[in-house]
Amino acid sequence: MSTVRRRESAAIGMCLVAALLIVPVQDRVHGWLGEMGPAADILYFGSPSAVKKMALGFDGLLADIYWMRAIQYYGRRDEAARRAVPYSNLAALLDITSTLDPGMTDVYRTGSAFLAEPAPIGAGQPEEAIKLLDKGIGRNPGDWCLFLDKGFIYFWFMMDYKKAGDVWLSASRLSASPPWMEGLAASALSKGGEVDTAKMLWQHQLEQSSRAEVRENARNHLLSIEVDETLWTLEFFIHKYREKYGRLPGELADLVKAGFLRVAPDDPSGVPYAYEPSSGNVRLSPNTGVHYLLVPHQYRDAYLRKIGDATLFK
Repeated sequence: MSTVRRRESAAIGMCLVAALLIVPVQDRVHGWLGEMGPAADILYFGSPSAVKKMALGFDGLLADIYWMRAIQYYGRRDEAARRAVPYSNLAALLDITSTLDPGMTDVYRTGSAFLAEPAPIGAGQPEEAIKLLDKGIGRNPGDWCLFLDKGFIYFWFMMDYKKAGDVWLSASRLSASPPWMEGLAASALSKGGEVDTAKMLWQHQLEQSSRAEVRENARNHLLSIEVDETLWTLEFFIHKYREKYGRLPGELADLVKAGFLRVAPDDPSGVPYAYEPSSGNVRLSPNTGVHYLLVPHQYRDAYLRKIGDATLFK
């Protein structure tokens, strides 16, 4: 081997060793600083592009090392508790790892859970979790699991039910997506007030699904939405009746006699609604044939404004 080749091989070897020592050296420095007081939280190599260059083609190997570093960083709860911000560098570590190996889906899925969970379990950074999952979706656009996780971040940690539903609806259109994804989207959109879209999705499942349990679930959701809207309408006109006559109606038929309704509605199974004249409360009868699914809607007030003084049952 020529002198030049030997020098090139030696240089490459030294660079590889240096790259592999990035994380251990940083951990050791953290240890020294930690002995001096509050736990240090310094990320000496914070640029994903810089770390990628230093990897010298050994991206996968260094990604594994950084992934272990991120897990250790997250898992050392006693150390995290002594930092000014417990997990301030977690998003950067995950960004570096996913840049070194974009195909490591565990980094996006598990890492986003680390980021989204509120303190003290996690970093309490759901926005960073969304960024990480968006990065993963950009690199792996056919992976419905990443969309599933993104929807759950919006749903559980950000309580943005519309965005959760929109994400899950996008996932339902992927070829590998499971059949229940569309129903998940409909549930979130219904909870978030996008009831017209939710109805459309449930109706699609009712008419198109080949699975009996999926059709039954869709039917129950549609009937439950119908029940909710009818109950809200009855409550609205009971209130109007009290404003006009200074008392509650003795029965729902009084709303018809007063001209508020054309007919007193039955529930979708044909059973009259139960009414308590002493309180004005109206609900499904114990004899109903409806399998009611409770979904806390966010569009009740908007629905009541929409009906105004109109009569729903003309």
